[in-house]
Amino acid sequence: MTHLLHWALHKLVSPDAVQKGSYVGPEKLTFDFSSAALTPQQKSDVAKLVNDKVRENAPVSWSEVPYSKVKKRADIQQFFGEKYGDVVRVVQIGGRPNELNGYSMELCGGTHVRSTSEIGPFRIVKEEAIAAGTRRIEAVAGEAACEWAKAEAQRQTEKFEILRKKKPDLAPLPPFDENAETAAMFEKIDNRAAYLEQLDVDLREWEKQQTKASEAQLQSHAAEIAKELAATRSGERFCVAEIKNGDGKLLQAVADALKPKFSGPIFLAGATDGRVALLATVPKEMTSKFQANKIIQEIAPIVGGKGGGRPENAQGGGTNVEKIDVALARARELIGG
Repeated sequence: MTHLLHWALHKLVSPDAVQKGSYVGPEKLTFDFSSAALTPQQKSDVAKLVNDKVRENAPVSWSEVPYSKVKKRADIQQFFGEKYGDVVRVVQIGGRPNELNGYSMELCGGTHVRSTSEIGPFRIVKEEAIAAGTRRIEAVAGEAACEWAKAEAQRQTEKFEILRKKKPDLAPLPPFDENAETAAMFEKIDNRAAYLEQLDVDLREWEKQQTKASEAQLQSHAAEIAKELAATRSGERFCVAEIKNGDGKLLQAVADALKPKFSGPIFLAGATDGRVALLATVPKEMTSKFQANKIIQEIAPIVGGKGGGRPENAQGGGTNVEKIDVALARARELIGG
């Protein structure tokens, strides 16, 4: 399999895709080579060419010949500069045995199949950089490819379930049949991968729209609260108020809506799910007298918490909801003094 991959890379990517290392095991192969990153089309073309050659059922043969006979042959893959013995073993795919006329020929002492069809279906599962100018392909074949497809289908299902938690009404993931032939499994895997990729894009867009809608709703709600507060505190230069069911986001939105209505500091408190949120803002021109961060640092302990920020804007929180009234009273003392 590694020989076929090496040949296909030379054929479709570049004759300069020189082997830098490899691993050949029962579960996968890895092949390191000098090259820029492969495009998706190149990876697809390489895999197709390899599988075409597997289906051709070309003979695989090997010959032991004097190294002097082959060392200058550029069509026989070898590590130039490597120290070889007087006799070397040439493994070839295609051609006639002992004639060194195959389409793939390499100096190799490993164990090999007798024809390419014994390899079974081939699949590139990863292509990545491992060093500057060096890429690594990880691939599987035969029974290992079948096992990879089953494992990949499970990973895809798990990813889909994670996405469905965000949006339960998603269309179902295309089915996968683990009893199908490996080539059919690959097709299903590709279909599911394409669906999940598009789903990622669609969900990101949907989340953006949800965020925009939520933000618009928050701003509208904050504007209503600010309007009511301003109406009940007409003539006051500062504002201290409790915002029912107010978390940090709502407090900030309300404070932003209140700033044009009050010339002085603003202190807001709210509680949701048993937690207290605090927020203080001070106009920049008044920070010599009041500092929002110091206000929060003094008041937050009252509700069993802490906080901080800048002189113009600070936030805090706590867990003692029953002390909100005490915190508001202290804020009025600090700001109104």
